[in-house]
Amino acid sequence: MIKGQASLEYLMTYGIAIAIVVVAIAALYSMGVFKPSSSSVPCSPCFANFAFKDYGGGTLIIKNGPRELDVFSVSCEGTSCTASPSEPIDPSADITITGITTTGDVQINITYSYVGSEINHTDTATIHN
Repeated sequence: MIKGQASLEYLMTYGIAIAIVVVAIAALYSMGVFKPSSSSVPCSPCFANFAFKDYGGGTLIIKNGPRELDVFSVSCEGTSCTASPSEPIDPSADITITGITTTGDVQINITYSYVGSEINHTDTATIHN
């Protein structure tokens, strides 16, 4: 009788612990912890010197860094795209790039220089449609 009682105690103790773990995992699953994020950034790799803000319908919005840009040009793979505002672009200003192809992966190249500098820099991102 003692052996039966000990084994029943063992099963009850660990059974309750396993049930608690299962309930915790079920709660996490219902909260969506195990689902991949649906709000992922559609550019990867994204620009190194510009902050991604939004993308949709062939229009990309990025934010300039802390320095004013003097020369600014954009080229998009497979299409002609345009950027606004025109030069010079203020620090932290939003830059809107329109005319991006809305199918497939599109590489976007930005060529710019800082005010007071003659050195051109290039930054590249790939948009995933």
